[in-house]
Amino acid sequence: MDTSPPGLDAWIADALARLPGAVVVPYPDWGSQTFQVGGKHFGRLGRAPGGELIVTVKGDPDVNAALVSAHDGVTPGYYANKRLWISLAIEDDSVPRDLVVEAIESAYAIVRASLPKRVQAELEPPA
Repeated sequence: MDTSPPGLDAWIADALARLPGAVVVPYPDWGSQTFQVGGKHFGRLGRAPGGELIVTVKGDPDVNAALVSAHDGVTPGYYANKRLWISLAIEDDSVPRDLVVEAIESAYAIVRASLPKRVQAELEPPA
């Protein structure tokens, strides 16, 4: 089985580039790439057990539940806390790109806000 991380599509890379301090860290052992800010994970690009390409992100539990109910391609987070994380099938027509980008931005904001004030101050101010 190939455990190399999937490549970032340009639209995901562009979304991440707009987030101050966000970095992509490959995890070949997981066959994924994680999205981090201040050394903390806020997302992951990888594959679901069925092989589908997914982005798994941290989110608000109520918003996560609503997204899972509204979109066939959104599920509770694979390999993560099912209440706090969701997985979005990025090659599924039921999941618009704008929704994926919004979920990435929201996950970043949640994790950034949880960082120590000193670390937050070292990052550029949010747009």
